[in-house]
Amino acid sequence: MSVARLQFEGISKEFPAVRALSDVSFSVGAGEIHGLLGENGAGKSTLLRILSGVYRPTAGSVLIDGIPVTLNNPVAARAAGVAMIHQELQQVPQ
Repeated sequence: MSVARLQFEGISKEFPAVRALSDVSFSVGAGEIHGLLGENGAGKSTLLRILSGVYRPTAGSVLIDGIPVTLNNPVAARAAGVAMIHQELQQVPQ
């Protein structure tokens, strides 16, 4: 059995008065493509922000190639081989 390239184990994220994610677990193998679907406010962007180092999870682990990683910021995420491409083409207002 091969090790997942990316794995979330029991990821939770809480903000003041809001639980955005609760015990999310899934894995992605090499060469796999997945879609992340859900209603507005379901936590899709929060989960991706955890993966890209923008947010830190309240609980749970992120593993890359079976190794637990701490993605404290986007630079650390990029060093681990993770980057996020935003849907919006312009990130900074003019």
